[in-house]
Amino acid sequence: MASVEPYYLKHEEGDEKAKKRALRYMVQYRTPDRKLTKKRGFKRKSDAQKFADSVERTKSNGTFIHPQAGRTTIAEVHQLWLPSQEALAPRTKRTNLSAYNVHVSPRWSDWPVNRITAPDVRQWVADMQASDKKRDTILRALYVLRALCETAVEARMIPSNPVQNISVKRENKPRRAYLTPEQVETLVQVQDNDNEKAIIYTMAYCGPRINEIAALNVGDFDPATRRLHVDKAVKDYGIIGPTKTYENRRVPVPEFLCRKLEELIGSRSTSSPLFLSTEGQRLDAGNYRARIFKPSVKAAAERWKDEGKAGKFPEILPHGLRHTCASFAISVGANVKAVQGLLGHESAAVTLNVYADLFPDDLNQVGEALDALHESVR
Repeated sequence: MASVEPYYLKHEEGDEKAKKRALRYMVQYRTPDRKLTKKRGFKRKSDAQKFADSVERTKSNGTFIHPQAGRTTIAEVHQLWLPSQEALAPRTKRTNLSAYNVHVSPRWSDWPVNRITAPDVRQWVADMQASDKKRDTILRALYVLRALCETAVEARMIPSNPVQNISVKRENKPRRAYLTPEQVETLVQVQDNDNEKAIIYTMAYCGPRINEIAALNVGDFDPATRRLHVDKAVKDYGIIGPTKTYENRRVPVPEFLCRKLEELIGSRSTSSPLFLSTEGQRLDAGNYRARIFKPSVKAAAERWKDEGKAGKFPEILPHGLRHTCASFAISVGANVKAVQGLLGHESAAVTLNVYADLFPDDLNQVGEALDALHESVR
């Protein structure tokens, strides 16, 4: 059991007032591992007794926090947290480690974990916002710090996670860009070869993500059923794994694209990559995005302007063609479930949240029906 004992600070001998001012109380107790520990400096016996009681209570219910444990620095907690990253996709792991090295470590690595408070974290977020860091960057850094503190909670270094309920200012997102069929054709026309043209058509009319495009093999295309089997994605350099949502889907391929893919494949084996890099290897999504797609969009925009076409050619990344595919499907009458299956979303709710602006607005019809209901009883 914890015990409370008085002791005196240094005081002038014989001076009763000084002696009284120097009176302090000390709590002696044993930690769960039976080590004798002391906490000194209580001015009132009642405060010391409360602390002693709380120690015994936390020991009995298994929530005891060793007073030295909280002095562990974030850099040391980071070493305990690292093994948890091995279960993640390589790209996610790399993003988390980058966020730690670039944003978390410079600010927090030397901090004892028990000194971090919510106001400290809010100030850190405010500093990043003031330096024009993007919201997604701040959210990722905040996520990593929260995960580190959660590791400290699990290791009984701190009683609770201080990185909770920290908000990050929202940004005004630009309106999502969709290409028209004519703009897709313009983008196709500036490609250098049939392989790159087929990539654009496949993303715009079948909707796979660029990492799914890179993982496709010849055998994933079935010309008999006009289906493309999307069940994997390139996760990192040379690593192929499941799709983002772990969904296996067979997406329809328009007849015109079937013909182009059959011509592209020729006599290649089913295990060969469906789309190739300029070096004749499996497509590298990062290289394709930087070296081929971005320059192609710029070239398409120039051609669009030179031909006197109305409006500005949208500035998009490969994922913009996935959005374009959704817009094409919805424009020809596909329902929410069909678009969900085409794109491999986890649920129809995700599809609606992402593409709510594309689905027909039925509110006017509801208003007209309610008006008719009112008129029927007059």
